[in-house]
Amino acid sequence: MIDLNINVFCNVSKSGITEILQTVTFYNNIKVKFCDMFDDALGYCLLISDNPQEASSFRSGTSSKSKLYSVYYGDLKGMENRVDTVDDVWPDTENLNVTVARYKKIIAFIKANYDAWFFHNLYVTALDSIPEMAWCKDLKGRHYFVNDAFADTVHKSKKDCEGKDHYYIWNVKKEDHTDGELVCVDSEELVLKEQRTLMLDETLATSDGMMKLVTYKSPVFNEFGEIMGTVGVAHDVTDLINAQRDKDLLVESVPFPVVVVDANWKTKVVNGTMRRLLRLEGPAEKFDYLTWKKYFLTPKTEKVVDEEHHFTNQIFSANDNMVNFDFQINEQDIIDVFGNVTGHIIIPRKLGPNGEMLGISPVEKK
Repeated sequence: MIDLNINVFCNVSKSGITEILQTVTFYNNIKVKFCDMFDDALGYCLLISDNPQEASSFRSGTSSKSKLYSVYYGDLKGMENRVDTVDDVWPDTENLNVTVARYKKIIAFIKANYDAWFFHNLYVTALDSIPEMAWCKDLKGRHYFVNDAFADTVHKSKKDCEGKDHYYIWNVKKEDHTDGELVCVDSEELVLKEQRTLMLDETLATSDGMMKLVTYKSPVFNEFGEIMGTVGVAHDVTDLINAQRDKDLLVESVPFPVVVVDANWKTKVVNGTMRRLLRLEGPAEKFDYLTWKKYFLTPKTEKVVDEEHHFTNQIFSANDNMVNFDFQINEQDIIDVFGNVTGHIIIPRKLGPNGEMLGISPVEKK
């Protein structure tokens, strides 16, 4: 935790007060310094004065460089009409132990204000620094905070989003939805019911078009364990999904067999040409490429490995009597930007008697 430095200006005529207060020690990163003059009252400052005019006017000098607090110490009659202008009033007739206790409380009060500012500034800065949309809602679905990415997405200011519901923020007509008060009512209620963080896939209509989001929503509890709202972070995966669909369309449209697997060789995509070639049916995940390669193919040549381009090439004969041709199988690693293998693209090409590439026969196209 960053240290909290507090400058204390003790301007009282009663002897011994300043010396007694200087003996009080504080922890939790609180550093108190007693100063003689407050002309340079910068940062967190506390004035203890027995002058009613001085005590009541000190806070009016607060600027962007200072946070000022004042205490009147003296005859209460001198502050009857000025109580609202100071942070506390200490009678000069009370026991000094009580005065010390009051001093500790005002320092604790300053520390609490500092912590409130510090942690609020900390979480706002953190949320505004992430590219994902983030927000906080109350139980009625009203946003009491959105980050910069959220505000930019909805083309509104953060201030304009405060206290507003989903319909206003996203320019959605409430009558177009019949599920209840909230557009995301199902997921919101599920989070509140489960009382834990949930990952959700959500589709959202916006003024810029449809968005596909991966959303993490969590319940927020007050200090008594009661749910007071939810927080959420949404990652826009619209472009990723569109890119995936474009890739799937490209794989499907090529005129030769293609299989795409992940880094663990689990099948992700089998294009139509490959399905027709092996007469495959059902979802792509049912096709186990490594099993097919091990039990239905026999190597005819040594494997050719191109380590620089993460590429292998090998010719196989089929063990199936129904298949009277060989396969030239090319396996190409899929490499991410960090150089990690994230999958593989397999292209099994039909070879004729003389090793020539063959197309798909009319029977196989049916």
